[in-house]
Amino acid sequence: MTPSPDKLIRKAIIPVAGKGTRLYPLTKAVPKELLPLGRKPVLQHIVDEAAEAGITEVLFVISKEKTAIRDHFGESGPGMRFDYAFQHELKGLADAVYCGREWVGGDHFVVILGDSPITTDQPVIPLQRVLDCYRNTNARGVIVVQREPDEDLHRYGIVKPKTGVGECFEIDGLVEKPASGTAPSNYTIAGRYAFDPIIFDFIERTQPGAIGEIQITDSIKLMLRDGNPVWCVALRSTETRRDIGTFESYFEALRVIGYKS
Repeated sequence: MTPSPDKLIRKAIIPVAGKGTRLYPLTKAVPKELLPLGRKPVLQHIVDEAAEAGITEVLFVISKEKTAIRDHFGESGPGMRFDYAFQHELKGLADAVYCGREWVGGDHFVVILGDSPITTDQPVIPLQRVLDCYRNTNARGVIVVQREPDEDLHRYGIVKPKTGVGECFEIDGLVEKPASGTAPSNYTIAGRYAFDPIIFDFIERTQPGAIGEIQITDSIKLMLRDGNPVWCVALRSTETRRDIGTFESYFEALRVIGYKS
């Protein structure tokens, strides 16, 4: 399929409004996204990744407690412009993404979780492969996924492949935290997305889930039910997404990423 110039992506929404309570007391005054990971903060790794993939405009979705992120990045960086939006109530990832609706306008865009660096030794980074998959297919959404062992699948959102799997494959369903032995694949959602702006219409239709939050996985399910193609990009065996959400995962990221950066 010929790449579509109309699906070129230069904008990224990075949600960073969460409180980071599992890292208290370390994050009482310092946002977890600004914790050091080698010579630069966690979030700087994310922004550098976006820049490497050709992103030139970033919207940070922050809370009133996270203005240190604005102090750190300011209004611009090398080849990039930074904007900020406030998520006044922490009502879930889909709600955070929706805070960027006016900023996105009619453009295609990516969402990158601000506390989830990906280690890679590949010449083409996963985010760039997301952009390539989005442009080269009929996708209206693309998700990065990571293969996990059977015994861990109950902890994650799992994608259901439409036919087979590969480095870029189409799905026709999502399952949240499936019971043991019922997962439709071993591929878990890994913190990177590309979207057509139509996703905002489905976020508007998304009802709060079991813990009262509006989840982006539920919005993607609505996209699929309405006939909108969603594809995945699989991390390779030497690539790992690391969620800086607990002390254990933070210390592991320091061990693996920190000394290299």
